[in-house]
Amino acid sequence: MNEASRNLQTSDPALALTLNPVNTDASVNLIVAALNAVEVVDFAALQQQAAGLVATAPADARGYSLMGAIADRQGDADRAQALYGLALQHSKSELHALMRTAVARLQQNDLAGALEHIDLLLRRWPNYWDSAASIVVRMADDPRWERALAAQLERYPPWRGQAIAGLARAGSIDFLVRLLADMPPDQRETPGARGERNTVVTSLLNAGQPAGAHALFTATLTEAERAVAGLVFDGSFSLPPGTSPFAWRVQRQGATEVRQGPVGSSASGLAVIFLDSPARPGIVSQRLAAPPGRYRLSLHSQAVNLRAPRDLFWSVRCEGGPVLLRLDVPVGSTQERLEADLEVPATGCGLQALSLDTSVRTESWRDRYQGEARFTDLALTPL
Repeated sequence: MNEASRNLQTSDPALALTLNPVNTDASVNLIVAALNAVEVVDFAALQQQAAGLVATAPADARGYSLMGAIADRQGDADRAQALYGLALQHSKSELHALMRTAVARLQQNDLAGALEHIDLLLRRWPNYWDSAASIVVRMADDPRWERALAAQLERYPPWRGQAIAGLARAGSIDFLVRLLADMPPDQRETPGARGERNTVVTSLLNAGQPAGAHALFTATLTEAERAVAGLVFDGSFSLPPGTSPFAWRVQRQGATEVRQGPVGSSASGLAVIFLDSPARPGIVSQRLAAPPGRYRLSLHSQAVNLRAPRDLFWSVRCEGGPVLLRLDVPVGSTQERLEADLEVPATGCGLQALSLDTSVRTESWRDRYQGEARFTDLALTPL
C-alpha cells in the first residue's frame, strides 16, 4: 500500500493520500496543485490540510511554508512571513520560504537579508535560478540595490556564473559591464572569467553596442592577452583560438587542419594544412573594431606545395556590408611579404570581419585544396 501511494504521489496525490493518509509528499503536492489551480481556492480547506501536514510531520519545513503560502494568497503578509520564519527554523534551505522571505526583505530595504536568502537558495537549489531570477534582476536594475548585489557577486558564490548569464538574458547589461570592469586582474586569468566576459561582450554586440563591446573586451584582457592586443588581436597567432567575439576563431571543417603556435623557423604563426578537399570561406576569422580611417594590412606568407583551385585570400569586410580588402595568397612553394591598403568608412562599418577565405561556394570535388599555407606577423597599421 505504501509503495503504491509513493508511485501515485506526483500523478494523483489525492489517491495516494487515500492509500496512505500520512504520505507527506502527496499532501504537499495536493496543496501546491490547489494553490496553482485556475479555479477559486478553498483557503479554509487548504489551511486545514496544511495544519494536518504539520501535525503529521512537525519536522518537515514544507508544512509551515505551505501555511505561509496560503496566508500570502489571503493577503496576510505578516502571518505569512511568521510562518516562513518557522519553516526556515526547521530547514534553512526550504525553497519557497527562502524565496518569499527574500522578496519581503527587499521590499523592506533589508539588502543584507535579501542577499543572504538568495545566496542560501541558489547554493542549495542551483537548478532553481528561474525562481530567483526576477529578484536578482530587480536588484541589478535598481540603483539602490545594485552595489550590494555586485558586492555579493564579487565574493564569487557558486551561482555567480548563473547570475551573469541570467542578467545578460534579462538585459541588465550596464550592471554587468561595471561588474566585469571592476574585476581584479588576478581573477581575469580563470576560465570562468573568460566565459563571463564573452557572455557580456556578446550581449553588448547583440544590443547594437559594438564600441562598448570592444571596450569591455580590451579592459578585461589577461596579462598574456594584453601582450598581443592590437587592432588585430594576436596577429602573431601565439595564443590558442578562443570563443571571444574579438579573438581568432577556427572553422571546424574536415577540409583543413589549422594550427596556431610555432611555425617553421618562426616563434609563432598560423599553419593551414589542406586535406585534399574543397575548403569553404572563413577558415580562420576575427571580428575587428577599427575606427574610421586608412589602414595597411600586412603579413608574411609561406606556401608549401599549395594548390588552391578557387583562390585563397585574406579579406576584410564591414560586418554585414561591403568588402574593403582582398589580399591573395600566392600558390605553389613561395615565401613573400603581403600587404594591401584599405579604408574603413565613417558610417555603416562599426565592426569589421577579417578572415582567410576561398571562393568555394559548393563542395565540388573539382575544387580540392592541397598543400600548406603558413602566416606570421599579421598586422593592421593606421596610415
